[in-house]
Amino acid sequence: MNNGLPFWWQLPFGPVKEIDPDTFHHWLVEKRAIQIIDARTNLEYRQGTIGDARFAPLTDTPHSIERLQLDPALPVVVLCRTGHRSRPGTRWLRSKGYEAYSLQGGITNWLHAGYTTQPNSEEKA
Repeated sequence: MNNGLPFWWQLPFGPVKEIDPDTFHHWLVEKRAIQIIDARTNLEYRQGTIGDARFAPLTDTPHSIERLQLDPALPVVVLCRTGHRSRPGTRWLRSKGYEAYSLQGGITNWLHAGYTTQPNSEEKA
């Protein structure tokens, strides 16, 4: 029953599996097989993202995540600006059996840790 509410308000609140920026950076450096989802807005995504993150805005989940046809055998890291929007997406993925993590503190925390993003001028739907 959705009561007309967005899906993320229907997911349980509480702790969610997170990955800190240093561990995530280490995974990227060692070229670990992972999938990265950017749950921010189109404008935020185009301004800069991490690695080969694919665009899947929270406002369109679960459709945007289903569109990506993720590999259930690979971990997924969900990004947003501060870590709040990535949590519902992470919970949803975990409810579907994925090993999913929210980037702790989001891209803001990533940048504060001294890491960078790559501009992405590609327009996304």
